[in-house]
This record gives sequence, structure tokens and C-alpha cells, in this order.
Amino acid sequence: MATGPEGLAEAEAAKRLEEFGPNVLEEAKRNELLIFLSFFWGPMPIMIWAATAVVAVEGDWEDFGVLLTLQVVNGTVGFFEEKSAGDAIAALKDSLAPRASVKRSGAFRSVDASTLVPGDLLNVKLGDIVPADCKLLGGKALEVDQAALTGESLPVTRGPGDTVFMGSVIRRGEIEAVVCFTGGRTFFGRAAEMVNRAAGEQQGRFAKVMFQNTIVLFTLSVTLCTVIYFKLMESGLSPLKALGTTVVILIACIPIAMQIVSTTVMAVGGRSLAEKKAILARLSAIEELSGMDILCSDKTGTLTQNKLQLFDPVLIDPAVDKDELVFLGALAAKRMASGADAIDTVIVASVAERDRPRLDAHEELDFTPFDPVLKRTEATVRDERGAVLRVTKGATKVVLDLCADKAAVEADVLRANQDLADRGFRSIGVAVARGAKGAFKFAGVISLFDPPRVDTKETLERARGMGIAVKMVTGDQTAIAVETSKSIALSARATPVVEDMRAFAAAEKRGEAEATALCERVDGFAEVYPEHKYRIVELLQLAGHTVGMTGDGVNDAPALKKAQIGIAVEGATDAARAAADIVLTEPGLSVIIDAITTSRCIFARVRNYVIYRIACTLQIFAFAIPVIGIVIITILNDGCMLTIARDAVVPAAKPQSWDLAELRLVATVLGVVPLASSLLLLWLGLTSADGLYPSYAWLFGRKQLIMIMYLKISISDFLTLFASRTRGPFYERAPAPLLFAAFLVATLTATLLATQADLDDSTYPMYAIGSNAAAFVWLYNLAWFAVQDAAKVALYRAFDLR
Repeated sequence: MATGPEGLAEAEAAKRLEEFGPNVLEEAKRNELLIFLSFFWGPMPIMIWAATAVVAVEGDWEDFGVLLTLQVVNGTVGFFEEKSAGDAIAALKDSLAPRASVKRSGAFRSVDASTLVPGDLLNVKLGDIVPADCKLLGGKALEVDQAALTGESLPVTRGPGDTVFMGSVIRRGEIEAVVCFTGGRTFFGRAAEMVNRAAGEQQGRFAKVMFQNTIVLFTLSVTLCTVIYFKLMESGLSPLKALGTTVVILIACIPIAMQIVSTTVMAVGGRSLAEKKAILARLSAIEELSGMDILCSDKTGTLTQNKLQLFDPVLIDPAVDKDELVFLGALAAKRMASGADAIDTVIVASVAERDRPRLDAHEELDFTPFDPVLKRTEATVRDERGAVLRVTKGATKVVLDLCADKAAVEADVLRANQDLADRGFRSIGVAVARGAKGAFKFAGVISLFDPPRVDTKETLERARGMGIAVKMVTGDQTAIAVETSKSIALSARATPVVEDMRAFAAAEKRGEAEATALCERVDGFAEVYPEHKYRIVELLQLAGHTVGMTGDGVNDAPALKKAQIGIAVEGATDAARAAADIVLTEPGLSVIIDAITTSRCIFARVRNYVIYRIACTLQIFAFAIPVIGIVIITILNDGCMLTIARDAVVPAAKPQSWDLAELRLVATVLGVVPLASSLLLLWLGLTSADGLYPSYAWLFGRKQLIMIMYLKISISDFLTLFASRTRGPFYERAPAPLLFAAFLVATLTATLLATQADLDDSTYPMYAIGSNAAAFVWLYNLAWFAVQDAAKVALYRAFDLR
């Protein structure tokens, strides 16, 4: 770093600041106004703008107001639902130190952290947030809290020569350090850059599906309206009148409220997820969660309890039993909670109840805390009888080397130590010396392990039954990962396959196809770094999978943003929560699986609605009903459909996806059958009014024909709702009471309007019809509804046979 003991000179620091830039994270500037306006441009908005412009030219200000209001609501909902990487970058920046103690020209002073440069000498101490990536110089080891980076709750020990990262917090000690990397070159900066890159690649499947369906409807509508316009011109209508009629049909063809209703259904579903301890950061994540087929889960806290526990110890000294070994370990621990590390805390807490008074009775004469160089702790205590003991605990081999009986017990100790290591257990050797000058005698080995959550095994079985492969991705050692995967039955295989990053790197060297195959084949990865998580997600996505990723630290943020479903687990850092699509407020894998079940129910409701809405658009093609009549149909239908958010559905057994060919074909059948029946009814009405079928003259007066067609189309729309919500016959699953009540209200309103109201429109007036005519329309619709539902069932059965 070309830095002396006096630190950098001010001139050199200024030169390096110009060369390396400020110690800040770059954040792309966003124009919120342009982002907002972008939601008013696209196929669907263009259709609505065109219709709005035409009714304005005609001077129809009532319809102009209705269309403009719908346009504004659609755009506003889209804007506020949209999420970006800006929140994640802001959370990263908020975690950084605003000031730093830097040594320049031989003197320490406080400076703005943004002015730090590589080569600066810093003093970091208890409570400081590390302002840049630094290498520690000479001095005693520190305890460093990296929770903001890794999400791990246990502090780590860092000594001279080690690196501490920007955003870490010093929990114990004081030391000088030299700045290695600043700004975007730090661990923080690389994470932020990856978050930005992942965010730039994201587009939700729901947005794509809505866009594609809109393009199809847009093309059909414009084509149809163009043909109708020229036909009307040929019939002698003036250009303005022909345009007015065409606009009426265009408005009827536009599924104006599809985005609003779909978003509302997902928003209601989002509240259901929140009740299950899963909070949505992006509404469209519901759809992606329902289609997730691979979940990359971290180990600590999700599959395991993130809480060290003692397992069966290895007893070496015949005079020391299990309880006595734990008691001796507690004597060599920091017993005050304020200064204890995680291992000391669990050992002290595990002392048998009957031994607690004896532990308290031992007076601590001297205590040496854990040192990364010595790799052990040591305590000198006086018992209740005045006898002095020295007790040490730490790395098993280090403790063994201190013992006078090493030769006699070495083989047993090393064998036990290796066995524990192979099983992924952490081993702590314990030795005791009688008297201040007595020799140490090896007592035994305490084993520690982070146990699985009690529901993990059962939850993994549920996940497999739902078609979801759960892959463990952890930074822990391979032995620990393998032992954990066995204990929780991570896969259906007798022995889960867990590889480390060396195997992954070797596969990458052989090519992307090899690395992808490895990611699909294994059940988990160990010794993983942040960039590996990102790459694993990327490869699985390239293979066509919908990937979920759990995480809790800054190091997880890029992978969380890259995955289709980023899940910030309970207790995650601000940066992880900002990058995630779903934030959990309760630990454990079961919360995620419950959320997936709920999301599949929500997906079914949204899919049913999209099918229904396209079908309704198709069945109104070519019918020139007054705009107010179309708006009434739309409001009643979509008001009724808002209750679909509470409809009774059955969650799918497998991951869900948008099969657009199936969806459009089903919607077409559900739309064409009532369209054909409407055309038949119109033909009967026109010919009867002209005297061709006088027996129907009582029903089909020319004045009432438009109102009859309004009622027919309105009721057909409502009945299509019941056909669209099931794959089998409409009666296979009863609708939710709220949905059925909304159907009754909507159809009753439409019927009363048809029988009681006259809507005088200069071009297309609608006059009230009699109750007999209304009853006929109802019976006619019910008969054709049976045909419509039978056609749908036959089509689904054909799909199921594929």
C-alpha cells in the first residue's frame, strides 16, 4: 500500500482520492416522473388513449371521464407495484460508517468515511463500523460482528494479517488497520454491483404474460375495428358516425380493468401471506412463487435452529462423567453473559441443575479469554473447600499437547476428534490441573452442533410432494453440510449428494453445461461464497428452472435479487430485505412451504380471472352497445370478480406456470360459444322484428332488441365466471359464499336495469324489456351455458391426455 508508520501525507491522500474515487457506493439516478409516465405507454394504454381521444372528438365527455379515470388508475397501480434495486442500494449505504479515525502525516483525526483511500491507516475499536475493506496490523485479536454482511449472529475472531470488511462492527478489542479497498471495489461494493446487475435482468413472468395477452387482444381488436369501420363507411355512414360506432366496439374489446382486478386479487392474497408470516415486497412474486421448482436454502436458521447445542461428549478420564465434563468446561468459560461468546454461553447453560450452586461457589481467580493464536481459554478458580484448580478448553489437539497424560490418551482423543469432525461436529477439548502448579490431565471432548429444526424433515417431505427440490447452499464446511443433509433427509436419496466449491469450480472449467448439470444433480453445496450463490442461481435459471433463494446478509443480496423469488429470512439485514421479493417474519422452512401453498391458490384465482376476462372480451366482439352499457357490464363483472380473491380453490400439486396456448384456447372456447349464441339470438331478433318469424314478435321488438342483447351478453359474462373457475364441470367445486352473493347482486342489477330503465342514446338507444323477455333470455343463457361448460371440460380432458 506504500504506507509508512506515519500514514499517508495529505497530498498523497488527495492524489489517491482522485485516482480511486470516493469511498461510496455508486447509485444509478432514477427519474421518478419518467418511470411513472412509462406506465401510460404500451399496447393497453395506447388502446385506451385512442378510445379516449375519439370520444373527446365526439364531445362525449361522460365517456371521456370514465376512460381517463381508468387509465390513471391502471398507471398508478402499476407504478406503485413496481420495485427496483434502488431500495437495496440505499440499505447498503445506510449500513456504512459516516466517519473514520485515520492517521495522516503522523496524527490521527476524524474524517468523512467517503474520503478514505487505499493505504490509509485507521484505528478501529469497540463499537466502530468498519468504513472500508481493511487488513489488520499488529496487536491483539478483535471480535468482529459480520451480521450485516453474512447474517450470521455469531461474532468471528480476526487477528493481525486478517481482513475485515466494510460494514462490519467491532465487538471487542482495538487495533490499527490499513485500508485495502474502497467504494465499489469493497465486498460491499461488489455485492451492490451484482444487485444492480440482477435487477436489470429482472422482469416478472406475470408482467410478460399480461403484455403478451394484451398484444393478442390489441391485434384482434384493431383488426376487427378496422374492418367494421370500412364496412360502416360502405353502408353510407359519415366518417364521424362510423368512427363512433367503431370506438364503441373497441372499448368493448379492451379488458380495461384486467390489470386492476389481477393486482387486487394478488394484493388480497398478499395479506393472506402476511398472516402466514411472509410479507410481499413485490406483488407479482406471488405468481413466481407458485411456479418455483427449486429452492436454494441456506442452512443456518432455516434448516437448522441457529443455536449451538451439546451432544454426547467423549469421556477420556474415567473419573469424569458427562455432567462433570460440562461442569469443568463451564469453569473455563466466561460466565458473565455480557462478555460470553456463543460457545461459552451454551456450555454454561448446559450445566446440570444440581451443579449450578457448585459452579457459583467457585471463585474465579484469573481468566484468559479465547485467543486465536493460543486457540483456547483458561481459568484459575478456587472451589468451596479452598482448593485451586486450573481448567482449560479449546481446540482438542492444542489442549491435548498441554497434558501430562498425552501419551496414554492420544490415540483415543485423536480418533474421537476425527470421528466428530467427519460427522460435522465442533469439538472442544477440556483438561484440568489440580493446584496452581499441577499438570493438566485430559478430561474429555465436548461436542457441539447446530441441530435441525424439529419440523425440517417433515417440511422437506411436503416440498418434494409439491414438486419442489430443496438444495442446501451454505458457507459451512463440507462435513457439517453432509451431516446436516443426512439428519434432515435433504433428498429422497438414501445419502444426499453435497459438493464443495472445488467440485463446482472444476465443473465450470469443463464448461457451462457441466456446471449446470452439477447444479441440477446435487442436493447441496458447501463452503459457498456470495459470488457462487449468484452463479448457482444463474445456471439453474438458464436450465429453465424457476429458482427461489433464501438469505439474510449483504452477501446474499445479489443472489436474492437474481433469483425469481428472493426470500429474506427472519432476522435478515436491511440490505437482504430490500433485495428480496418476500420477507419472512418467522424462522424455518415450513413458513416458505406454507407460503408456496397459499401462492398456488392465488395463482389459480388470477389464472381463472385472466381466462374469464379474455373470454368476456371475445364474446362481446362485434356488438355495438352504448358505451354506458359496456361500462355497466364491465363494472358489474369486475366488481363481481373482485370477490374471486376469496374464492374457494384447490392448490395445485405441482409448480404452476402460464401455459399460454392452453389458457388462450380455453378462453377462446369459453368466449366463442356465448358469442355464437349471441349472434344466433340477434339473428332471431332481427328476423322476427322484420316479420320472418312472427311467433317471436312478442319477444323481439326492434326497439327492445339492443336491451335484450345487453342483458344476454351481461348474463353470459356472469355465467362464464363459473365455467372458468374449474377444470371439470362447474359444479365440481362450490364457489365461495361471497363470490356467489356478488354474482346474484350483479345479475339481479343487470336484470332490473333491463326491465326498468330506458337509456336514451342518440345512436344506440336501449329501451326496457318485459319480464317475459327477461325470463326467456335467462333460460336461453342457461341452456347455452351447459354447452359452454361441456366444451370446456372436453378441451381440458384433451389437454390432460397430451
